[in-house]
Amino acid sequence: MISRSPIFWLVTFYCLLLLILGASFAWFTVLTFEHYTRETIIRETAARSGEIWVTASGSLDDPQRLSQFIEQRFAPEAQDRFIRLSEGGRILYQSPVPEGVDARALGFGNVRDLGNVVRLRLGSLFLNRHVYIAPDGRRVLVESGQSDVFAQGVQKSLTQSLVFGLPVLLILAALSGYVLMRRSLRPIERMIDAAEAITFNNPGNRLPLARTGDRIETLGLALNRMLDRLDNAYQYANRFSADAAHEIRTPLAIIRGELEYIAAQRNPPELQAALGNILDEANRLSDIVEKLAMLSRMDSLWGKHAHEDFDLSALAGETADQMRLLADEKHIRLDHRGTPTVVTGDRNRLKQVLVNLLDNAIKYTPDGGRVTVDVKSVGNRARLTVADSGIGISPEHREKIFDRFYRVSPDRGETGSGLGLSIAKSICHAHGGSIVVESAPGIGSTFLIELPLGGVS
Repeated sequence: MISRSPIFWLVTFYCLLLLILGASFAWFTVLTFEHYTRETIIRETAARSGEIWVTASGSLDDPQRLSQFIEQRFAPEAQDRFIRLSEGGRILYQSPVPEGVDARALGFGNVRDLGNVVRLRLGSLFLNRHVYIAPDGRRVLVESGQSDVFAQGVQKSLTQSLVFGLPVLLILAALSGYVLMRRSLRPIERMIDAAEAITFNNPGNRLPLARTGDRIETLGLALNRMLDRLDNAYQYANRFSADAAHEIRTPLAIIRGELEYIAAQRNPPELQAALGNILDEANRLSDIVEKLAMLSRMDSLWGKHAHEDFDLSALAGETADQMRLLADEKHIRLDHRGTPTVVTGDRNRLKQVLVNLLDNAIKYTPDGGRVTVDVKSVGNRARLTVADSGIGISPEHREKIFDRFYRVSPDRGETGSGLGLSIAKSICHAHGGSIVVESAPGIGSTFLIELPLGGVS
């Protein structure tokens, strides 16, 4: 699978760019070196022809002296040079043929057939043929050649250095680019970690700012301002819920009292039934108001403080014993397993979570089923599970059951407010924990709660 990381693509683009530039530079360097050496040899052989004529023009009739002058002055064999002087087909002097040059390819240029200057490339030999006129009128052919074997060796070494050095350069560039990108993105990674750490327990936390004066710092400032707006809106909604619940509580209490007084009088059966229904709805509305007020308190900062250390396993066993009567009515087996597990928090609030989960498990488990409560510690977390063999929850409902006022099947005559699991989630979050559900229709449901162990922040 191709990585989608921006660092991967940036480093890849960076390396491809370096590869193109490096290959272009290597190609240009080799061609330039080849052109430079060729032109240099051509110029030097042409200039050497004149020097040879100046050196040899006074010794044309003395072969031994001519050879001595040329050997001392030009050292053709040691310098991979070829020098030949000839007159009318007669060789006056000829140096050894350089290595790698076919002597037969040199031929022998007839002076009468040559122009003033001829330049040839015979294998690895660059040859310059120049005709000079002696003081006595003789036409002397001076051939000056230079082998490029040494230059080719240097060019080959240069090419190998570039070919083998370019991958090393790319690897070093990729590593350097990766390190540089990681260092450049480190402020963003710190902001990501800080954003992941913002929970209900620390809504006032903000992202750390990179004091770089660039767009990364601007991004951090913008995100912090957004978090401020979200926090203000969230606090406003909580205050509104709390204020509304507080204002509604008193009128509802008066309505319930009046309804209870009227229902206690002698009324016709039809009126008595209607009063009973109205009173039930008023009680349900009062329960919703109380739960909304509780949610507001749990979402506020003061509702998130832990209070004491206690054994979560013992609390689960105590709650299971109290809920066993409801289970026995449906012939449901209610088991508790666990090892001593100490957590820090509000014992009554966490008991409320257990009561809610066990009540739901018993309610939605058919007669003869089973409900199990298990508590254990895993690492630095306490893990509590409530599993049942009930009707289960379909996938389209699993992600919504913790939403406020959401009920899975209101058409089945459920009378709940749809706030129980939302309250349980708020209580778990207020204790720095989490609650999730695993369920499948017809198999059952398992609610998993994780809380920090006592003394672990």
